[in-house]
Amino acid sequence: MNLKDMKNTKLKFIRLIISLLTVVIVSALLISCKSEFKKLPENKTDKSKIEFAMNIATSYFTALKNGNSYDFENNAITDFTEKMTPNFQKQTYDQIKKTFGNFESLKYSGTWVEKENNDFQIIRLKGNFGQQKTPLEIRVIVTNSNKIAGLWVKPWKDNLNNY
Repeated sequence: MNLKDMKNTKLKFIRLIISLLTVVIVSALLISCKSEFKKLPENKTDKSKIEFAMNIATSYFTALKNGNSYDFENNAITDFTEKMTPNFQKQTYDQIKKTFGNFESLKYSGTWVEKENNDFQIIRLKGNFGQQKTPLEIRVIVTNSNKIAGLWVKPWKDNLNNY
């Protein structure tokens, strides 16, 4: 890949991140920039929340890959579902697909919580897409009442506090 292609890929990724930020308005309210996070030890994680997040994220990306949208209606908070219109989902996935390729798979990586607020859990997944050699982070924000409050696609970093 030459320097021009790398710059174009970087610009496309930046545009993707900007468009995805509109999806995470609710998450941004839940997670302030000053927040510090801690990774939960495996024995303290809620397996049902992990399974819930994995199922939603896999169903979401699979639906988009197949040319459909995903209905979050009963699985997400109202503000989130209002932002995730079929048109928005399609536009977002088209950008992801163009930059990184089609969705292939997800793998659980860890559960994090904000040190000062335990109202939600951050389920981090490694997303594999066709043209991407390194995984992307698929971050699913799950409330204590098992509702999706945010869904982010970000470059992968091992530590959540390094963003």
